[in-house]
Amino acid sequence: MDQFVRAGALLVPSLLLSAVVNAGGHKSAAEAGGHAKRQIGQYSGFEGNEAALGAAVVEAIAKVENNKGEAHDFSGRELEVGLAISKMIKTIGSSSGYQHEMNDALVKMTLEFMQHAKKEGRLEEIAREDALTQFPMLRRVGKIIEASGRKELALIAITDQTTCFFPLAGAVERGPGFVSYRAPYGHVLEQTTRMGMHDLTEQEIHEKWTVPHMEVWSEILGVQVEVSAWQEDGMVTISIPEITKAMASAG
Repeated sequence: MDQFVRAGALLVPSLLLSAVVNAGGHKSAAEAGGHAKRQIGQYSGFEGNEAALGAAVVEAIAKVENNKGEAHDFSGRELEVGLAISKMIKTIGSSSGYQHEMNDALVKMTLEFMQHAKKEGRLEEIAREDALTQFPMLRRVGKIIEASGRKELALIAITDQTTCFFPLAGAVERGPGFVSYRAPYGHVLEQTTRMGMHDLTEQEIHEKWTVPHMEVWSEILGVQVEVSAWQEDGMVTISIPEITKAMASAG
């Protein structure tokens, strides 16, 4: 499970308790003695109290984090953290039309980009052009791989190294020479297809968007990276055959 998901799993229980106690959400119309009305807009309930919310979360991180590393020290950044958590609450609390997930906006923007490329008849071509935007970072990692022989770094470069991956993917399974995750587009695509916004399919995205990206990145990194064929359950596995075969032989 990636850092985002792991951190969320650790923080949510403390957040729900500490944030409500320390920050104090707004009362609903019913709690305030009024009548419930259809709400326009999305609200976290912590508007104006984001700094207090952030302070509760920062404190929760300090209590949960065993290593007490600098990467998890958000002292002095309570408002920034509070604003981020407030947006998270608003996003996953939104069920208007369909249940929204944290990657909702990024998925929609990516789908719109793909749809435009498809209308131009250039989906796979543009996928390869888009993949090249990662060239500087991937080439640096490629040089490290050349010098060290550590081919497993290729998978890290494609996933944990880039914000083009981990904000999109939810739960991620990792093992020697492979990374598996569920394709992130299906949940939103089901809704936007129903509303006539897109005519893409998950399989089409996998074969003409995801696979071309991986092929370009594999070439830049100088490591053979394979992508599983499309599966109906949406699971995608990126692997380095040289490593997975070696592990299978050793086992």
